[in-house]
Amino acid sequence: MKVTISHAPHRLFGYALTLALHGGNSVAMYIALQGDVMKDPDVQKLYSLRWVYLTIWNVMYQLLYAFLGILCDLPTFLEIKEHKYLKHLKVYRELLFVSIILPLGLGIFSFFWPLYIYDREMIFPSFIDRAFSQVSNHIMHTAIAPIVLWDLIFLPKYTPRSHKWNLIHTFGFYFSYLFVLFSTFAARGIWPYPILKTIYGTMYFPMVFVIIALYIYGLYWGQWHINALLWRSNSKVKE
Repeated sequence: MKVTISHAPHRLFGYALTLALHGGNSVAMYIALQGDVMKDPDVQKLYSLRWVYLTIWNVMYQLLYAFLGILCDLPTFLEIKEHKYLKHLKVYRELLFVSIILPLGLGIFSFFWPLYIYDREMIFPSFIDRAFSQVSNHIMHTAIAPIVLWDLIFLPKYTPRSHKWNLIHTFGFYFSYLFVLFSTFAARGIWPYPILKTIYGTMYFPMVFVIIALYIYGLYWGQWHINALLWRSNSKVKE
């Protein structure tokens, strides 16, 4: 417990910074989408598909997690008596992090930038620069990795005896996103990412989703090895 208490200020700093970055960027993007820029048909389509972009889902989840983290750590930081339900919130915070926050954040970071560097038109077409700055781009696609790693470093986790429920959350989230993605295509006939339009109808199309699923699975398991190295005293199996 001492380790958890001693690092509560570090985690609170990370949560506050997450809220400031994503919250401020959300306001900046909202302002950027006002006025003449919305007359651009490409920008109009981008805006209409905003809830189909995995990046937006990740931002929402990181904001939710940061808010949850503050609720969990603020009583510790202020040295006030914790509510009896706080224990359940802390359990859910850990489940949310290991099953969704880490695989999603690191997954987006490690898939986005290689594609962007190779050919940005496949993942983040240049017309987006008419609406959003590169600062916004880096907050949504670069800062998300340090946010995850910060919590990985400063919040020790016990290895669960069974990973079943964690993986149910992980792939429940993944298949929920796929449902939104494919239902949007069925209804409108468009993909949010140009690369999907390019490979649709080829053998590479299903392979992409299988590879992503395997990569997410690998990220999930990989975090436990890192956690064991960082927190040897806390890496024992939870009873």
